[in-house]
Amino acid sequence: MDNENPQTIQNIGEFLLKNKTILSEKMDNLQNNDSRFRFAKNNDYITKLREELFATIGAGVINQLAESGSLISQIRTWGEKAADYCIKHNVILSTALLVFPFYREILTEVIEQHCLEDNLPLHDAFYIYSKFESLLDQATYAFSHTFLHQHIVELEHAKSQMQEISVPVVPIKQGTAVLPLIGDMDDERSEFLQKRTLERATELELSYIIIDLSGINTINTWFAQHLNQLIDALQLLGIDASISGMRPELSQTIVQLGISFKHIAKFLTLEQALLHHSEYTS
Repeated sequence: MDNENPQTIQNIGEFLLKNKTILSEKMDNLQNNDSRFRFAKNNDYITKLREELFATIGAGVINQLAESGSLISQIRTWGEKAADYCIKHNVILSTALLVFPFYREILTEVIEQHCLEDNLPLHDAFYIYSKFESLLDQATYAFSHTFLHQHIVELEHAKSQMQEISVPVVPIKQGTAVLPLIGDMDDERSEFLQKRTLERATELELSYIIIDLSGINTINTWFAQHLNQLIDALQLLGIDASISGMRPELSQTIVQLGISFKHIAKFLTLEQALLHHSEYTS
């Protein structure tokens, strides 16, 4: 591991490897009276994870691999595996991270014990502690990073689901559908609207679609441009489109933005648009 105090470091590594079960039990006792760690109580898998970390660190320092990519990779893999377990069992990150101070406490006691036995000066003891501390930091980093990655994945999934819900092309008759838009339309949602509507219109083999704006709060430049492009693209596909729910404030905004919808039928209400559509009323 290092040329400084190699024997002490070797002894610590051997102790961790030999006493991994005892150290795991000690950790269990430390957490026993804290209700936040109920998920770890009498849990064979958690016990195995504890023993695995102590053994991995112990074996690594025995083989002088403390700063090697190989040992760091093993410890990060352990952190990812521990995080995956907590995620699957609904243990929140703030609670799960409370486990690591117990690892630090136990490692500190082991290091202190061996440094005292070998009569090492304080400087050397701190140096040795920093080496083990660095390894535990790697485990904590991988653990937290895995939680964060999973959180991002879940947010992206929720975002995707919300986008799908926000573009509900509703068939009302063979070849005819309504697209009711609700809420605020930012650039990203406007772009998704254009893409998804064209896909759904093709899937449903539409010949006519009513885009209802009655649920839209405001219209900005991005949305107006995407809406204009959507209408042009629909017409290129042979799909007639009309706009309903064009309230006075929305029409004023569109005029101020310099966007023209002269080439498309516009209606004050969805009911008017439906009545105007000859296929629907026939």
